[in-house]
Amino acid sequence: MLVDQLSPGSPEVLALFEPRRRAYVDSATFGLPPKPTVEALTRALTEWQTGIASWEEDWEPAGEVCRHEIAPMLGAPAEEIALVPAVSVGIAPVAAALGPDDEVVVPDDEFDSLLLPLAAVAERRGARVRRVPFRDVANAVGPRTTLVATSHVRSNGGAVQDLDSVAARAAEVGARVVVDATHAAGLIPIDAAARGLDVVVAAAYKHLLCPRGVAFARIAPRAQGVYAPVSASWVSVEPRTYYGSSVADLAPDARRFDVSLAWHAWVGAMESLRFLNAIPAEERCRWCVSLASELAARVGVEPTGSSFLSVPVGVPLDELTRRLADAGVAAAVRAGEVRVSFHVYNTRADVDYVAEVLGALR
Repeated sequence: MLVDQLSPGSPEVLALFEPRRRAYVDSATFGLPPKPTVEALTRALTEWQTGIASWEEDWEPAGEVCRHEIAPMLGAPAEEIALVPAVSVGIAPVAAALGPDDEVVVPDDEFDSLLLPLAAVAERRGARVRRVPFRDVANAVGPRTTLVATSHVRSNGGAVQDLDSVAARAAEVGARVVVDATHAAGLIPIDAAARGLDVVVAAAYKHLLCPRGVAFARIAPRAQGVYAPVSASWVSVEPRTYYGSSVADLAPDARRFDVSLAWHAWVGAMESLRFLNAIPAEERCRWCVSLASELAARVGVEPTGSSFLSVPVGVPLDELTRRLADAGVAAAVRAGEVRVSFHVYNTRADVDYVAEVLGALR
């Protein structure tokens, strides 16, 4: 467990990671785990392999620790956080509530884990889904709109949604707001409660540096009575039991939306979130955004205001992938563009090297 305050890009932080690439700038695909996370996972696997674990004492409590660790990153109390395995599971209660009188406003190229649960239920229930440009979401909200769903930071390019405008416009017409914060959580402030957001979901295997299979759903108190916990199970009741529970036994807060934990992933997640919280939130944000903005200036593209950006290079896909690998750069390739994402384990030396590699490609 990390107890001392850390600084992004510092030797102390860099010593906790072991990337095998010359520059790992692909946290928007998956974040690297700090050493305490790997050590916790290794211990859990050994306990499983040898049968010495007590799941009730060694693994299950990790979820409650994670609930409290993620709360400040989402800007909401721990009792408003549900533990889920993926964004689509967190969205499921919202989708299940759609009916023929609903109109959903969503970006036209929204990530499918947010879009498809809403679109699939809307098609069956007769709800209307209006797809609009990402930057036009707030202006597209009209008197018939009952739900607005958008990413905070776009997966495809790193642009940041104006959540203040979206929330204000939704409030004017009485619409609820659902935000996918996967590419913001841990780095870009979300302030879910202060902004009046109803549901905020975040997958944790990217910028939160957790194992895959960990995600969170912040559900505002006013929304907890509106949405049904469609994935409720024995972990959703209080006190916990295994058999014969009734709806009246469901937890009185967001825990009613909890899903059974993939134990080992959450044991690792506990250490990743502790690590991130050892770095002040404003420093995490400033460091990662500044690295992305510096690279944008170096390669001549507009900065996004987030921790990543996409750079067009005009090189055939196969050649682009090969040349990045040959250069030792881990980055995502999307539609002829290179998506470069920075984290607290990156430094300005990474910016220099990636700018050089991209300059040669362009």
